[in-house]
Parts: sequence; C-alpha cells; structure tokens
Amino acid sequence: MTDNEKEIVVASETGLDKGDVVVVPQSGPEREAIVRRLKLKLDLRLVPYLALLYLFNALDRGNIGNARLAGLEEGTHLKGNDFYNALSFFYFGYTISQIPNMFILKKVTPAVLVGVTMILWGVCSTSMAAAKNYSQLVASRFFMGIFEAGVGPAAPIILSFFYLRHELAWRTALFYGSSTFAGAFGGLIAYGVAKNLTHNKLAPWQLLFVIEGIPTIFLGILTIFVLPNSPEKLERWFVTPEEKQVAIERSRSGHNADTSLLDKRQLLAALKDYKNFFTCMIYIGLNIPLASYTSFLPTIIKEMGYTDVKAQLMTVPPYACAIVTVFSVCWCSDRTRNRGYHVAASALVACIGYILLISSDKLGANYTGACFVAMGLYPIIPLMLSWVANNHVGHIKRAISVAMLNTFGQCFATVGTQIYKTKTAPRFYMGYGVCLAFTVVMIVFSLSLSFVLKRENARRDATHGEPKELTAEEQQEAINSGIYDNHPSFRYYI
Repeated sequence: MTDNEKEIVVASETGLDKGDVVVVPQSGPEREAIVRRLKLKLDLRLVPYLALLYLFNALDRGNIGNARLAGLEEGTHLKGNDFYNALSFFYFGYTISQIPNMFILKKVTPAVLVGVTMILWGVCSTSMAAAKNYSQLVASRFFMGIFEAGVGPAAPIILSFFYLRHELAWRTALFYGSSTFAGAFGGLIAYGVAKNLTHNKLAPWQLLFVIEGIPTIFLGILTIFVLPNSPEKLERWFVTPEEKQVAIERSRSGHNADTSLLDKRQLLAALKDYKNFFTCMIYIGLNIPLASYTSFLPTIIKEMGYTDVKAQLMTVPPYACAIVTVFSVCWCSDRTRNRGYHVAASALVACIGYILLISSDKLGANYTGACFVAMGLYPIIPLMLSWVANNHVGHIKRAISVAMLNTFGQCFATVGTQIYKTKTAPRFYMGYGVCLAFTVVMIVFSLSLSFVLKRENARRDATHGEPKELTAEEQQEAINSGIYDNHPSFRYYI
C-alpha cells in the first residue's frame, strides 16, 4: 500500500457487505476527481432540497405581513396592538424550542426531525385561515414558531456533516438565500390572490394561508424519506462506495468525529465560550431589524403611497436585490475564508438603507433605502451560521452554540415586531432609528470578534507553529480532554 492510498474495510457503517475492500486515494488527481463528483451530487440534491424547505419556512413565517394588507385585521377583529402581539408570539415559540431541538437532532435522524416539524408547522400555518379572533391567531402563530425551529437551526448542522469549513458559507447562503426568494414569491402570490382569486367562503387573506400552508405539509411527508441524514447513510444509488468513503473521511476531518448523544461537558463549554457572547450580540443586532423587515415591508411600502395591491407587488424588487448580495457576499466569504469583515460590510449597507429611510421623504430615496436594507441584512444570516459552525469542535458544542445564537436572536426579534406602530406612519422614525442602532451593534461586535480571533490565531502560530488540519483522532482527543477548539492545531475563521 502506497503513501497515497489506504485500504479501508467498510462493513455495516458504510453500507457495504462485510469484507468488501475500498481503495481510496488520499491525495492526487484521482482523489480530487472523487471529491468533485461527490460535491456535485450533494450540491444537486442536498443543498437545493434544504433551500426548498427553508423557502416554505420563510414563506409561512412571513405571509402574515401580506395577509395584513389582504384584510387579516378586519377578518379576525384585531384591535390596537393585537397584530404586533401576534407577531411576537411566533418568536416566543421559536425561542423556547431552539435548544431542545438540538438535543432531539442527536436522538432522531435529521430527516425525521425536519419532516415531522414541517408537517406540524404546515398545519399551523393552514389553520390560521380558520382563525376567527385574536386568541386563535396567536395560538396558531405560537405553535408555528415552536415547529419552525426544527428546520432553520438544524440545517447548518446537517450541512456541516457533508462539507468542509471553507465550503460552508456558500452552501449555507444557497439554503438561507431561499428566504429572499420567499419574500419575492410571497409578494407575487399575495398580488395574484388579491388581483385574480375570489372565493365564496374564503377571504383573500384566508386563501393566502391555505395556498402557502398545504404544500408545506406534503413536503414534510416527502422529507422524511428523501433527506440525507449523514455520510454513513448515503444510499448506494446516490454515491459509489469510493464517494461514500470520501464523504465519511471529509465529515470526520470537519470536526464531526465525536458520536456522543449528550455530553454535559460540551454543553457547559458552549455556555462558557466567550465567542458565543460576541456572536449572540451580532445576531441580536440582526434579528431586530430582520424581524421587522419581513413582517412590515408590505406596510412600509404601502405608506410610501402605493395601494394595497400594488404594495404587495412592490415588495418583490427589494428581495430580488437581496438574492444577489446573499450569493455574492457568501461566495466571497468562502473564497477569502473570512466571515467577520463580510458581516460588518453587509451591516454597513443596511445602515445606509436606514439612513436613507430616515433622512428623506422622497419616494425614490425611501424605496432605494428599503432595497439597501434587504441587501445588507440577508447575507448576514448564512455568514453568522457558518461562522459559528466553523469555530467549534464537537457535535454538541457546535449544536448548542448554534442554538444559543438563534435563541438570543429570536428572543430579541420580538422587539422588531413592536417598533413599527401605526401611529408613527408614514415615516416610522422610531422603527428605523431602532434598526439603525442595532445595525451599528453588528458592525462593532463583528469587527471586535474578528480582531480577537485574529490575535488568538497569531498567538497559536507563534507558540505552536504553522497549523494543520485536525485528524479524527486529534478531534476526539480534543473532545475527550475538554479543550475542543482550544487545540494547538485549530485555527479560527475570522
């Protein structure tokens, strides 16, 4: 056996018959060809399917803003702050289920967790069409929040099973970028329903919930059977034995070597890790303007002088602009292997948008500002989730860190649902001002974390020499000894 090859006896864990031998090159053109084929197959199956799931996730979450213009408040007899409170209850449910879902992900397969929660939130979304009053609407939103938390936080963990650290941001962007498509499609669907569909018993806002909720239920059922769970469980029809073995090796080299179901030490390590304070502050700064943007964009545009129906249609271009920046910024982030500077630059774009919205009463400037806000906010979602996934060794520690990020972010998202009061229309100075302040928070904390991590990498270089990729054995050693990403060979993404 040469230095570039090793024989691997692959039995039940890889799906081959016991005693089969697979010769897998460890370097050279043949290895590179296997990796290219494997990534292409995953890029064509796993990433688009996750993106499709999140499209429906974002569509069902955000359609209440479009439903408001289609008569939701009148149909459910909402008064005063009822609409804003209904928005907040979604985030209450989303927040309390973050960390439990990460532990459930270790107990059941990703396909089961994602599929079942999709079915349940699809039911909740569809049931909003039957809401007759405030209490029924709030109950539907609350439980939809609980179930939607099964997809968004789990996806970066699932992707980290199949992709290396420097490959994550672009794929995560393809996944979360679908939320911008959801914003665009949501506006188009709402426009089509208001313009062309009539029903004897269902109002336009009810039709909207039904049309967007029922497909989610069927997609959830399909997900249980088709979503890949791990490299070890990739099907024979999908990959060759060589590709499967390479997928397993790549997963283990990507800090996925531990197999523990519940490690309290990793839980405590995540809670005490200073990096999570910085990332949570950045995500709080993101989720306040993001929650308000997705829920209130139709209302904001209507107050610019458009009719209800035209306002639905005019929500599409800002999301179309965001699609471009999500993919371009995250592609650049992967190429440069840098996260923090891209987060700060994106937040700066959002700052410019809010300054335009605050400082001008001209339609063109305001609409341009709305586009800039979308272009700045949406790339930060995949950048942050990739940054957290990149910088933690150990399944549990990484999963808890992602859950903490989402828990604190979504908890403060409730603030974003309360700052665009009707009495402040049409200029919404309070809402724009709060969002501007928190985009500045993102810039400060992302640059600060980048500085801290860059300094720590330099210290390790000076102390331990040039870094090298951790082997599966070194990863397990780092986990068993409790040092995790403090291993001398580990370097942070800045």
